[in-house]
Amino acid sequence: MKTRVLIKEGEYRLSKAGVKDAAIDAEELYCFMKGCDKVILFLNKEQEADKETEKEYFELIEKRASRIPLQHITGKQEFMGFDFKVGPDVLIPRQETEVLVTEAAKILRDERKQAAGERHKSRGKLFGLFSSPPEQKVLDLCCGSGAIGISLAKICEDVSVTATDISEAALALARENAKANRVEIEFLKGDLFGAVAAVEKGKRIRSFDMIISNPPYIKSSLIALLQNEVKDHEPVEALDGGSDGLDFYRRIAAEAYRYLDNDGWLMLEIGYDQGESLREIIRETGRYTEPEILKDLAGRDRIVKCRKL
Repeated sequence: MKTRVLIKEGEYRLSKAGVKDAAIDAEELYCFMKGCDKVILFLNKEQEADKETEKEYFELIEKRASRIPLQHITGKQEFMGFDFKVGPDVLIPRQETEVLVTEAAKILRDERKQAAGERHKSRGKLFGLFSSPPEQKVLDLCCGSGAIGISLAKICEDVSVTATDISEAALALARENAKANRVEIEFLKGDLFGAVAAVEKGKRIRSFDMIISNPPYIKSSLIALLQNEVKDHEPVEALDGGSDGLDFYRRIAAEAYRYLDNDGWLMLEIGYDQGESLREIIRETGRYTEPEILKDLAGRDRIVKCRKL
């Protein structure tokens, strides 16, 4: 059987099983099996596949047809141009979340550039040549695989990231990803801000220039309606946002100001229909500027951002 016929058969089996992107996944599984890229696949598509290759390939196809996520089979997901190890203990990083990271990086860079300009003016031209603003502190809540915090540490200069999660298994995976991507990140276990709350009496509460999060935001009643790949293979605790999907946002909005520096940013990913509800939650605290809603590449509400008053 020629390679192109093999992959076409894989596509057919995946499509028959209800896999959404059957053609893409059929090619991805072949490339994963062979350790090659799409270019090599294209060049070799007329080559004959031996029986051992056919057997191994169809075993992978069978796994995917059972609705195991492609990323759980390959063990990785690309995010912001970096590879992240993933598994059943963490939410698989989504492309939509790249919009959150891109906007956060833009803000951090602009703030740093502005701070550098102010230091240059206030300290003198000569001093400005040999000094730089202090590193910016970012808190990544519900970090999961660590994709958000690690990506920011990779693409932003002089950023110190603290990442928290309630799951020790998720934190273990995030630590692996930080090491693989060669960034130093502080990982803390705890329920939202409990991980960074001051424990010692008289100790100042830690503060950050930015708090960023992609918290659980699916309504409890809707989880059973999600794709099999999600509801059966990704951690429910990373999905379930309570009866209206807003439980974590209420807690974050109520507490974040205590951990933000003056004018610090709060950046949150949201569901497509949660923008106005979260905007009202933030307004009611009286602690932040008017929340701004940003859309993703598909034109859906995806990010809410505001600053501490």
